[in-house]
Amino acid sequence: MHTDAASALLHDDGYVVLRSFIEPAPLRAELDRTMRDAFVVPRRHRGVAGNEFSYVPMMCVRTPVSISLIQRCAAVATDLLGSDVLPSRAKATVYSGDTSWHHDSDLAITSVGFVAYLDPLDETTGALQVRRGSHRRGVVVDACPVVVLDTAPGDVIVFDEHLWHASNGGAQRRQWRADYVADNGDDDALRTYYRAQHAPGWDGGYDARRFPSYGPAWRRLDERWNRRLDALGAFAAAEAEDAFMRGLRGDPTATA
Repeated sequence: MHTDAASALLHDDGYVVLRSFIEPAPLRAELDRTMRDAFVVPRRHRGVAGNEFSYVPMMCVRTPVSISLIQRCAAVATDLLGSDVLPSRAKATVYSGDTSWHHDSDLAITSVGFVAYLDPLDETTGALQVRRGSHRRGVVVDACPVVVLDTAPGDVIVFDEHLWHASNGGAQRRQWRADYVADNGDDDALRTYYRAQHAPGWDGGYDARRFPSYGPAWRRLDERWNRRLDALGAFAAAEAEDAFMRGLRGDPTATA
């Protein structure tokens, strides 16, 4: 799809589907290995939208496929938004159960998610459903038409984080996701965005020593990202979250 057409769809509808954007097999193998190696006992969380999930960051030397996709998707996000972007956490998530209607951001800042489902999904097996145009300010969300985004492994859905979305018929489904925010100079809003990614006292249940957020392999990607995220407090917030989890697991490198 031509960049201008994709950008127009994202602006008008709130989403665009990039068909066969990635080679799914290497990412699927890496995601499965990550979910296997990151837990002693898999931790299932109950989301505010009603589903259950387990997740692990894929931002370290153990996840080279994810690392390469972070950079590739950032270039696409820059083109789609017409702006420099900053990445947020990239992660593997395994979902189950239905997901009720919700959106991912209330902030007055432009942000997008890149989502790759690694199982074929349709309306009966948990495909993402969106309310087209519901990302726009002032719209009546319930009046926005529902669109079911059937996907095959290799497709990537890009959506505005203000867009309302859900899923039904949710069997287990594997997802890789990376988020990007427009670096528009509103540093206070950006700090709020990154603080929300790393809640104090949150226990994801995974081995944060082996699967850290913003690991050394991630930090070799782009020096500008490093400077900006450090200044915005993203690294400090992620390290505090990781240190808390390391402490729960008896890691002597954990800090208060």
